[in-house]
Amino acid sequence: MKKIASIGRGGAGKTCFIAGLARVLADKGPLLLIDADPDQNLAEAVGLDMDREGIKSVSGLLFDVKAGAVDPRIEKAPLAQKVDFLLSHHGLYEGEQFDFFSLGTKWSEGCYCQPNNILKGLIARLEENYRYVLIDSPAGLEHLNRRITTSLDDIYAIIGGSKKALDNARRAKKIIEEIKIRFGKFYLAAGYDYPPGKTGDLAGDAEFSYLGPLARDPEVARVSLEGGSLFSLPDSSPFLESVRSIARAAGYL
Repeated sequence: MKKIASIGRGGAGKTCFIAGLARVLADKGPLLLIDADPDQNLAEAVGLDMDREGIKSVSGLLFDVKAGAVDPRIEKAPLAQKVDFLLSHHGLYEGEQFDFFSLGTKWSEGCYCQPNNILKGLIARLEENYRYVLIDSPAGLEHLNRRITTSLDDIYAIIGGSKKALDNARRAKKIIEEIKIRFGKFYLAAGYDYPPGKTGDLAGDAEFSYLGPLARDPEVARVSLEGGSLFSLPDSSPFLESVRSIARAAGYL
């Protein structure tokens, strides 16, 4: 099993990268996608309509538990048992190309501690059933301290077209090391708006391993604007070709 996460500033291409990597790895064994971003963009990016499939996020299921909107058969069960039941029946999408679950938007007052803790336990229970676990992280750095997982094989910092983006990657790496999230490789990939003529700066950075750029692709922009799936892109898509190149460099293909 290999557990892979994307990080970076908002708009850099984290979600598209994870969706593209899912498309590239879909025929390489059991695949689990985890949307840890409260904005919940990953499902749309891979063509999953959670409402139509009757799938709820971890936060949505917790809201149902607190509101008493649960199956009468489990009303008196302990919270952990209620959540396990609801997740297995309503929180995990199981498809032909991938399985999927989401942290979701929290609809009640307070911190994300409870859904994060449940998500951490769920990842630990499920991950060994898959060859690849792909995690789409929120923008920014604060979420790292939630430690929804204690170990990662590969981390990809998607670098947008500003000095702040690389600074963000350095701070993220420092936080990850300080809070003792174990990881194997920490990679950089240039986002769509990173100047092509400046990628040598990333390749020459001794702190990281640079695996290449994400190609700018008008079809990705069109599909994203229309709310479509990146799985609908043709195999010849420049974006998918760039993701394949990164996957090969990382040893996935």
